[in-house]
Amino acid sequence: MTHIAAQMQATTSESDRTAEAPSAIGDLASLAEGQVLLPGFVSRRNDGLWVDLGELTTPGLLIGFVDRVFQGGTRFAGLDYGLFLKLLFDYTPEDFAALRAGFEKAGRPPEMRLADDIVPFPAARQGIYRGVKLLGNGEAAEYLFEQVLIDVITDTPPDEIPDATGACPDGGSTAVTPMERAHLDFDEFVAALWCKGIRYGIDAATVRAAIAADKVERLTIAAQKLPRQGTDASIIEQTDCLHRNDAPRIRSDGRMDLCQFQNRFPQVMAGTRLFKKVPRVPGVSGWNVLGRELPPAAVKDFDINSLAGTGTRVEHISGSGEYVVAAMDGFLNLDTRSGQVSVTAKIINREGVSARTTGNLSLAGDEYEEHGEVQEKRLVEGHHMTFLADVFGRVVSDGGRILFKQNLAGGAARSNGGSIVVAGSASRATLEAKGGTIEVGKAESTLLVGQVVRITHAVMCDIVADEVVIERAEACAIAARRVSIGQATMRRSEPTIASLLLPDEEGIDRAVAATQAEMRKAIDEETHQRAQLAALAEQADMKTYLSLHPKIQANSIVLTPLQTANWQKLLARIAPQLREYSGLQGAAKKARQQAEDCRQRIEMIEAERRAAIAAVACSIRQVAGETIVRTLRLAANLPPLASLSSRELHIRLRERGTPEERIFNGEHGSVVWSPAAG
Repeated sequence: MTHIAAQMQATTSESDRTAEAPSAIGDLASLAEGQVLLPGFVSRRNDGLWVDLGELTTPGLLIGFVDRVFQGGTRFAGLDYGLFLKLLFDYTPEDFAALRAGFEKAGRPPEMRLADDIVPFPAARQGIYRGVKLLGNGEAAEYLFEQVLIDVITDTPPDEIPDATGACPDGGSTAVTPMERAHLDFDEFVAALWCKGIRYGIDAATVRAAIAADKVERLTIAAQKLPRQGTDASIIEQTDCLHRNDAPRIRSDGRMDLCQFQNRFPQVMAGTRLFKKVPRVPGVSGWNVLGRELPPAAVKDFDINSLAGTGTRVEHISGSGEYVVAAMDGFLNLDTRSGQVSVTAKIINREGVSARTTGNLSLAGDEYEEHGEVQEKRLVEGHHMTFLADVFGRVVSDGGRILFKQNLAGGAARSNGGSIVVAGSASRATLEAKGGTIEVGKAESTLLVGQVVRITHAVMCDIVADEVVIERAEACAIAARRVSIGQATMRRSEPTIASLLLPDEEGIDRAVAATQAEMRKAIDEETHQRAQLAALAEQADMKTYLSLHPKIQANSIVLTPLQTANWQKLLARIAPQLREYSGLQGAAKKARQQAEDCRQRIEMIEAERRAAIAAVACSIRQVAGETIVRTLRLAANLPPLASLSSRELHIRLRERGTPEERIFNGEHGSVVWSPAAG
């Protein structure tokens, strides 16, 4: 009787061997040696083995079952190797959840067919599969395909067993082992390589083709799968307003202004979606051929609430995602340090003002806050403006507040009717706030023009104002109606000169005289008109009319029909005189009103003279160096001091005045003077 180990003929085809092999699946009641007990998530049916995804909670359960099948001398028959890899390695928990949801939606149980059966894998057949060459650290595996032989065992009757001479003795039996060709089987190949450590990535098409070719060749039969890297959480812009437009501004005449950008500070409306959060996407693990996981790099996430600054809010929109939305109308501010986006009523710039960053600025907003330097030759125009770093350029406000938290050097600031505050120092600068207030910590070689000027320490400055208050003045030239200095001294042989602006009394006297002449003329005109009225009233018919008309108007006299007719005849006769009388009355009234206006104007001029004189005062607590206090009367026909050029003003303010004009000239002492006090 002849048989092949593991009950297989070496030349039997793969399908024939599978058909002839008995199933190795047993049950708990009659489990025999070499049989496999199926787990709860695998079921056997007439059409094969099915995996229940509802019971397969983790891929590790299936890996344990597969390892038990292969290590127990059995294998899968008719294995769906593609599904095999997916279930064991490739499917993520999200994939399993999606598969279950798909089956549920289709109204089918969540089951997938894995193989035809589990059959024995005899040791003799296992022996025909050679060793595998591992490449690298499991990046790939090579296999040498070659023709293999298998021993075939034959039982021989005693009389047929030859001895050494070829004769057959009379009794007993022995085994002869002739070698026959054996052919590889893909399902066996998978099981054999699993036991040799190759768990993942077998190229089924390559292996099947090599088996069919039946020739000697070394091939790469398995390769690792690299991890699919995930993506970090990110944001997607939802509006073009997030971007500045740094293209040159186009002037009204069509030419480009290379000193100014088109839109440096974008504005947004309330409710505008600024950006959307794109959730992070985790990576998918890869596997080397040994079945070891190759994890992807960790992906980063962020809290979108940490990006929503002042004036914005986070909206969670179902089915769409998370958005940062503008909560108010205003200017968009992106803080590169904190990463926050804000919408504020004020414009906030942290990059400074230069030809490289912003060019010249003409701001439409009410508030502007600059954290960087303003370089030389740069111009910033706006309303309320605050500068937290040094300024070397020009700042012009349309009557708002200008605040320099640091220094103004070599630049200029102008805000007519507004205020200028320099918390640090102003040097070689120009500050102009006509009708407004200027406050400076320290000013040196600076021109200051305003209604009120307050300086802690002034050195060699030119100052024009209604009121000037200085703690310490060194070699300054001041023109004001009211001057208050704590300490005045000289510097580099230059004295401090305070010119007290007195009203132009000669001009005032001329104005009063002219108004008085106009008033006398009006009075004379009224007198003339009154005389003409009196002469007209003496005429007989006019006298009758003037005596009766008030009584008739008051109904104190009741006229008869005849008297009424006579009255109408009288009115007809004196109609020209009545018109003349009315004109003379109007002219007299007008002349009287002109005279009254002139009188009031004279009183106002005199009141202004007294107020102007009373407003002039000078107080110097300590004179510690050459100091001159003088009066300065500005004629009405001369330009005001504030309209002079800086050079002309410098020369004018440093005039020492005539001896008659000087109030004080000395190096020691103090000054308290007011013209109102005599």
